[in-house]
Amino acid sequence: MGWLRAGSSVAKLAIRRTLSQGGSYAARSRIVPSQSRYFHTTVFKSKAQTAPVPRPVPLSKLTDSFLDGTSSVYLEELQRAWEADPDSVDESWDNFFRNFVGQAATSPGISGQTIQESMRLLLLVRAYQVNGHMKAKLDPLGLEEREIPDDLDPAFYGFTEADLDREFFLGVWRMAGFLSENRPVQTLRSILTRLEQAYCGSIGFEYMHIAERDKCNWLRDKIETPTPMQYNRQRREVILDRLIWSTQFENFLATKWTTAKRFGLEGGETLIPGMKEMFDRAADLGVESIVIGMPHRGRLNVLGNVVRKPLRQIFSEFSGGTRPVDEVGLYTGTGDVKYHLGTSYDRPTRGGKRIHLSLVANPSHLEAVDPVVVGKTRAKQYYSNDEDRTKNMAILIHGDGSFAGQGVVYETLHLSALPNYTTGGTIHIVVNNQVAFTTDPRAGRSSQYCTDVAKALNAPIFHVNGDDVEAVVHACELAAEWRQTFHSDVVVDLVCYRRFGHNEIDEPSFTQPKMYKIIRNHPSALQIYRNKLLESGQVTDDDIGNISQKV
Repeated sequence: MGWLRAGSSVAKLAIRRTLSQGGSYAARSRIVPSQSRYFHTTVFKSKAQTAPVPRPVPLSKLTDSFLDGTSSVYLEELQRAWEADPDSVDESWDNFFRNFVGQAATSPGISGQTIQESMRLLLLVRAYQVNGHMKAKLDPLGLEEREIPDDLDPAFYGFTEADLDREFFLGVWRMAGFLSENRPVQTLRSILTRLEQAYCGSIGFEYMHIAERDKCNWLRDKIETPTPMQYNRQRREVILDRLIWSTQFENFLATKWTTAKRFGLEGGETLIPGMKEMFDRAADLGVESIVIGMPHRGRLNVLGNVVRKPLRQIFSEFSGGTRPVDEVGLYTGTGDVKYHLGTSYDRPTRGGKRIHLSLVANPSHLEAVDPVVVGKTRAKQYYSNDEDRTKNMAILIHGDGSFAGQGVVYETLHLSALPNYTTGGTIHIVVNNQVAFTTDPRAGRSSQYCTDVAKALNAPIFHVNGDDVEAVVHACELAAEWRQTFHSDVVVDLVCYRRFGHNEIDEPSFTQPKMYKIIRNHPSALQIYRNKLLESGQVTDDDIGNISQKV
């Protein structure tokens, strides 16, 4: 009789139907919405067609006890009759007994959604939230071989092709995104399509290790939108302009100073539009000053295009000078190389505000600058009375090898939430070229991702394909919003590649022949985005040509 106790609430409503006053029952089921719950009710028809239709009563409102000896005998009789012939009982009882034994109901639509199917569908959605990043298209080169978990396959939960066009209701109390109670009824096919778009596209989200429901719900609302995110033409032209600046800068240096060491950003050029959009969003959310720390990879591009160090000063340093003849150089006499230097600048944003940027000088020891940047940010917050820590922010750019391998990274991460050291959250951007210096990822760390150390802090991690500039921009904006909302660390893992050697004189094919055979024939991020915009029809060849000519 264990099923009797489990089904007591459902049985209450059916007992009331059976004991109603005389009349005939129409054997059809109707779904009545009531505060996003669904109750099955049978329409009562009197012989004179004058009796009112009874309203469905929520099961929680039925408080009288009916499980006395007589009722239990009646329920046992009903079950025996159903086992002999399911058509011999009312359809509501048929659905109840099918739910109990785990059979799929034959009636179409939600009326056929069993309890077991609802549970399996919830598990499928959760599987995408937890492991969807394992199926995401993150590697621009397509070299990474990852085993897709079985729990991302609908067949793992008993769903078949025949279920794809059935409608299901997903709704869980105090949950957001796909599982929120106000989502409409959808077919299994549309649910799976949107799950794939949200979790298995160019961004892989890792956040289910965070133990706080409010933070996870906030991310679900951002990720599991009813329709995919799209930028309008104006935003796309801004993104294109910034990507062209980034690409042309590296092309110019490669042509003008062919043999000079510059540790270029080729293969990861989308970092520049991503950072710019991050700063614009942060400024809109109240940030007034940003302190940046980074290694030498891409530093000249960041100096010239993000922090706006005068290009003629950078080019002068390539020619052997530390400063132009007609102006005083910021680092005159330091004797350091150009890709270790920093600068500061008040930069206008797309939203019409101004934000102060400070790029801290960094020695050859890749991550030595991390605690310096965080300390400088903390000092700025102290001297500007920024008690909420919303006006001054730190951004640290890392390499994939150093983020996983250098102790100073982990040490600095663990200072982030200490009352006497916190800065209200740091945004970490990992320029993950998948080779570090000359080491394949599987030989350089034990974890799946180089960013796994950040899980110790309950920081969300956004893995993004570096060839999809719009996805990079979206991930960077989301990181800025997270930092300003929850005042804690967040990581953007920019999965890209290194088109040339560690420095431009090295020959990388000696250590990674397979990778560099693919890289030689791989189009740049600018070529990929250009083709995408031309296919969409939002931008013409002339528009692209005008922007390139301006740059």
